[in-house]
Amino acid sequence: MKPVLKQVLEKIVPSEQEKKAEKKLVARIIRTIKAMEGKHIDVAWAGSSARDTHLKDDRDLDIFVLFPKTLGRREFEKEGLRIGKAVFNGHKWEKAYSEHPYIRGVINGFEVEIVPSYKIKNASQKQSSVDRSIFHNRYLKKRLSKKLCNETRLLRQFLKGIGCYGAEIKTCSVPGYVVELLILKYKSFKGAIKAISKWGSETAIDLEKYYSPKNAREKFCGHLIVIDPVDKNRNVAAALSLEQFERIVAAANAFLKKPAIKFFFPEKTKPLPLEKIKQILKKKELIGIEIAYPKGTLPDIAWGQIKRLGRKIAKQLDLHGFGVNQAAEWSDEKKSIVFLFELESLVLQKAVKRTGPLVSMKEHSEKFLKAHPKPLSGPHIEKGRWTLETEREFTSAEKFLEEYLEKIASEEKKNIEKAIRQKKIILHEKNMLGLYSKNMEFSEFLTKYLKGKESFL
Repeated sequence: MKPVLKQVLEKIVPSEQEKKAEKKLVARIIRTIKAMEGKHIDVAWAGSSARDTHLKDDRDLDIFVLFPKTLGRREFEKEGLRIGKAVFNGHKWEKAYSEHPYIRGVINGFEVEIVPSYKIKNASQKQSSVDRSIFHNRYLKKRLSKKLCNETRLLRQFLKGIGCYGAEIKTCSVPGYVVELLILKYKSFKGAIKAISKWGSETAIDLEKYYSPKNAREKFCGHLIVIDPVDKNRNVAAALSLEQFERIVAAANAFLKKPAIKFFFPEKTKPLPLEKIKQILKKKELIGIEIAYPKGTLPDIAWGQIKRLGRKIAKQLDLHGFGVNQAAEWSDEKKSIVFLFELESLVLQKAVKRTGPLVSMKEHSEKFLKAHPKPLSGPHIEKGRWTLETEREFTSAEKFLEEYLEKIASEEKKNIEKAIRQKKIILHEKNMLGLYSKNMEFSEFLTKYLKGKESFL
């Protein structure tokens, strides 16, 4: 393990020149903001770059503009946006959203966020979720030594390498703050990996010992519970999905058995030849939907809607008898969104058998028979239950999806459903291969999906 970790550190620790450039730009931005007229009372640099736990070439700078807690929310947002726009004078910027709007953009190759926040004495006084960030920064800077900063980098890169880093809806994984807390808990990357390999469904981490393990599990939901040291009422790992939790545990075990650089830097997916894709598709009951990406929608907002819509369609496919074995979503976050559904069958028989309640259950029997007044055959009694056959509304998954998408587009009003009106294409083998041929990002996604193998195995 030691030579692998040494090799990884050589790749991920920012150079002194990088750090100097960061500090120089941050100092300039802070001076600019402090010199502005306005209702702000302080400025602070926070985030992983401020704590020196960031990775080489991660050029993210988080600057917090602090306002008095007596300032009204409307004025708070207005002032925050005004100051943010002024900072980016002459540089590219956009309005983004967390709990409230803020300005982010690019200055000298750095991705800078100017985030309004209230200046408070402790996290219990917070008026917006970002108010905790200054306390996170203070807590970690006191406890993270230079050695622990590099141990944090190793764990951060490991999680990135296995696709389990970031709290965004797209990934549902581990945020950077949690990575830093895990290193404080386990003292090193190696210690963290050993502990993670043994994680179970009742894992609870509480650095400040606010709760007993039992009480923590009773109070908080989540596959992993990590109590925020500066706010005991928050599980900072709540975004982690079950799939990602189990993936992290599996990767930790695999790494301990055979440490390798691929856990940190997996090989880039090389798209399979078109003929190979054709062969695989012929063996699968795969169907897809391509819709437009909702113009002007930020990725984290769009991905929430994408995943919700994907679940909704999958549920309806199941209810109509097509049986969803696996589903996945892809987007270039610019023009297209693709939903894939691997079904038990793309085409169903016209008749479907329906089994009702026991004949002796009179009230339920009446409801069942009344719900199916004109069956194709039956009703008859089979194994003591009412049984009959009805005609399916849809026998073709393609036909069902066409009609269902029309229904969604006409009824729903969210950005993602509006995008269906712009473009909706049912992807069967032929046009799926067409998209595969012309879009490299989609070809990498489909190759990875069809291979179905974890990158670390």
